[in-house]
Amino acid sequence: MSNDQRQAWFARMMESGLENDIFAPSDVLAHATPDVLASHLPAELLSKVLASSLAAGSMTPERVLETVTPELMAKHLPHDVLWQCIAAAAARAGVNKTVGS
Repeated sequence: MSNDQRQAWFARMMESGLENDIFAPSDVLAHATPDVLASHLPAELLSKVLASSLAAGSMTPERVLETVTPELMAKHLPHDVLWQCIAAAAARAGVNKTVGS
C-alpha cells in the first residue's frame, strides 16, 4: 500500500468515525493531543486553528476539527496516533471481542 493510499484510508476512517458518532472530536483530541498537533501540523495550519478559536472566543475540540479536517489529520499526523483513536473506539464498541465472549 502506498503512502497516498494509506493517507486516504485514514482520512476516510476518521471522517466516517466522526460522521457516524463512532468517536467525538474530544476522543480524537485525546489521542491527537496539543503536543502532537504542535509537533506535526504546519505553522500555517496551527495559525488557522488559533485564529478560528480566538474569533469564536474559545478553543473546543469541535472548533479544532473544523480546521484540522480528517484529510489534514491523515496528511500531517502520525498514523499510529489516528490508529489509537480508531482502536479505542472499536474497543468501546466491543468490536475487539471474540465471538462467543
